[in-house]
Amino acid sequence: MNVRYPWPHAAVRGVVLLLCLAVAGPVFAQDPAALQRLRGQYDALMADLERLAASRGDTGLERQAREGRERMRSLTHEQLAQVYSRTRVPNLSVATMASESLVKQSESQAQARSGDLTQQLAAGFPEPVAIPVGCNGVDITAEARYALLIIKEVTNAILAAAAFVCTQDILGTNGAPACIPFAIAASIANGFFDTATFCAGEVTANQVDANFNRLGHIHDDLAGAITTIVSNNNANTASIINNDNANTTTIVANDNTNTATIITNDNTNTATIITNANANKNELRDLILRTQIEADLAMVDGAAVAVLYEVPTAQGGYLDLVMTIVQETIANVQAAGAGVGNASAIFNEANAAKAAGDFKQAYALYRRAYKAAAK
Repeated sequence: MNVRYPWPHAAVRGVVLLLCLAVAGPVFAQDPAALQRLRGQYDALMADLERLAASRGDTGLERQAREGRERMRSLTHEQLAQVYSRTRVPNLSVATMASESLVKQSESQAQARSGDLTQQLAAGFPEPVAIPVGCNGVDITAEARYALLIIKEVTNAILAAAAFVCTQDILGTNGAPACIPFAIAASIANGFFDTATFCAGEVTANQVDANFNRLGHIHDDLAGAITTIVSNNNANTASIINNDNANTTTIVANDNTNTATIITNDNTNTATIITNANANKNELRDLILRTQIEADLAMVDGAAVAVLYEVPTAQGGYLDLVMTIVQETIANVQAAGAGVGNASAIFNEANAAKAAGDFKQAYALYRRAYKAAAK
């Protein structure tokens, strides 16, 4: 199977835009219309995921999706508004469009499978290598995995953006219950994406194994046919025997050449797939690391800091990346025509502390500069 990856860079750019919206500066986050829109989009997304789980026969994911919808319905307006008291209310329209497309594609494939005819194979010909039972009915097309990636990144970004409120008491109320529906959505989305990715790899590996087995079967058949031909023609004249031997040699050489060509082509395709998969994994890893750092920069002054964020690259940490993120944030806000307050001055103080080797103080100042620019 030839697998194409026409979308990684576009997907990453889209996810970065969604992440920026998720952590954008506060607006009228408690607007009832915006919150009601979020409720509707969430319910539509989870309803689609519930239908996908049902089409796979995954009752566990079905129950999780229903629980997420029930949890969202049980939230009061005040509880939901509390989560977005400091950030913009997210828009799930991209994720809902992706989930709707997935459901339509899944139902269309189910109808097509119902009319399939069983493939008739020659007697003794090796059967295709079976894939894990859990992969039956899983859509592993590039379009499906692209849609699942969008849903996964959107739900993860929304949960990350709300993580601060989920661990705080605001106006005497803990924000964790309001974040449970988003945690459920992220868990289901990650499960769907991971399953599709795993099954895609299994199908590719099994196709390679099946090709190898069938080539071995063909080779054995040819070897048996050669033996039979030679035995039946021993009584014939020397010229006939010589001609048969010459034909046999030509056939064997051609088969060996074709076998080597096919194996080489399979190995090349496998290496290409692995290279693309590693590149996609690295892009997602870097995106998640940047999201985690921005979430930590948004924390209140004095909050606990991951040690790696306070250590420069030369010592195995990410302080240099922290500096770049804050610098880009200030520049982006200014480019948008908004004021950054004293963010630039604080950023310069942070750079001075970093140059002086006071990395802990430098990170604290970078955090202040980030929040000053985001106000």
